[in-house]
Amino acid sequence: MELVLIITFSGLIGALVRYLVPGRDRHGLFVLPGLHIAAASLLWTASVWAGLSPYSVWPWLVSLVLSTAGGVWLALWLPRRRDAEDQELLESLSR
Repeated sequence: MELVLIITFSGLIGALVRYLVPGRDRHGLFVLPGLHIAAASLLWTASVWAGLSPYSVWPWLVSLVLSTAGGVWLALWLPRRRDAEDQELLESLSR
C-alpha cells in the first residue's frame, strides 16, 4: 500500500516540478513525472530492503526528497543541453 502512495505522491511532485521550473517547452510532458515515479519507487524499495521500517518517516524522506532533487536537476539540465545540441546542429548544417 505504501508503494502505491509513493508512486502517487512522486507523480504529483514530478508534475508540480514540471510546471514550476522554467524550460518545460524543451522536454516532454511525462519526462519529469516518469522520472520521479521511477526514482522514488526504486529508492523506497532500496530503503526498505536496507532495513528501514516502511512505517517510519525515513523511507518517505529518502524516496521523495532524493527523487525531487534529481527531478529538479534534470528539469534545469535538459533545456540547456537541448539548446546546446540544437545550436551545434545548426552550426554543422550551416557549413
